[in-house]
Amino acid sequence: MIFERSALIAKLQERLDGRIGAAELAQWAFDRFYELDQGMLAVDAADIDVIADVLDELLFADDTRFTLDETDVRRLIARLQEP
Repeated sequence: MIFERSALIAKLQERLDGRIGAAELAQWAFDRFYELDQGMLAVDAADIDVIADVLDELLFADDTRFTLDETDVRRLIARLQEP
């Protein structure tokens, strides 16, 4: 299965909309990171760096030291929307 930027953007939008919390977002990011690492998911070569960076930033989104506010989430979405 191919993991696309749009899936990551959709999950970030859920966080912005208040439909999921920081802990759920962090767990989801961890699960995707693990699936990519284990070869259960694939990413287009052009997207690998940005997706890996964003997932890495989200892995600890439930830790108060790394909390992402609305501006941070919007910044990540904008980064994912860049060509």
